[in-house]
Amino acid sequence: MTPAPAPSRRRALAAFGVLLGAGLLQGAGRALAASADAQVPTLELEPDGVYASCTVVFALPRPLEDALHRGIPLSFLTRLQVEQGRWWWFNETVGSGQMLSRLSYQPLLDKFHVLSDGRQRSYASLDEALDAVQHVQHLKVADARDLVPGRSYELAGHFELDLSQLPRPFQIDVGSSSDWQLQAPFPRTTFTWKPPRPTASPG
Repeated sequence: MTPAPAPSRRRALAAFGVLLGAGLLQGAGRALAASADAQVPTLELEPDGVYASCTVVFALPRPLEDALHRGIPLSFLTRLQVEQGRWWWFNETVGSGQMLSRLSYQPLLDKFHVLSDGRQRSYASLDEALDAVQHVQHLKVADARDLVPGRSYELAGHFELDLSQLPRPFQIDVGSSSDWQLQAPFPRTTFTWKPPRPTASPG
């Protein structure tokens, strides 16, 4: 008969089992979770302020695609803000902008629709519609009057699937599902405000 391990060894083996189990569960959670890659935004300094363009790359998880085909629209929210650093306190937000893109599917026409910035566009495939959702172009994030020439600022932001836009009963069902936690922060980028001169109008 194999002798039973000493009490101290039993405790060590039990702790190892707990850690191993937790690691496997965490790994499985990461494999199932939706992922998005928010890339560094590009900035345009114009006479009236700062504009940003950004891209988020992601594949739509199967549960979201199934919901879309069942007639449930999906809303994607991009938020960007310009911040001024303060050594004695949190950064001060001096400007911000956001874009909400609503993706829906119309089965009778077999078309996907994207509504953003008050305009709706139709697409023949989901890939084309997602490409429109994943790119935000020329979003104003700060007014020139709120910026100081020569001063440095930071652009920060976040992208997410906006669960608050879902039908109320559906929010309860998907709130804890990793497939529906589609979100990513944008990498921070620094710029110095140097307002360009307004272009002279011809005449």
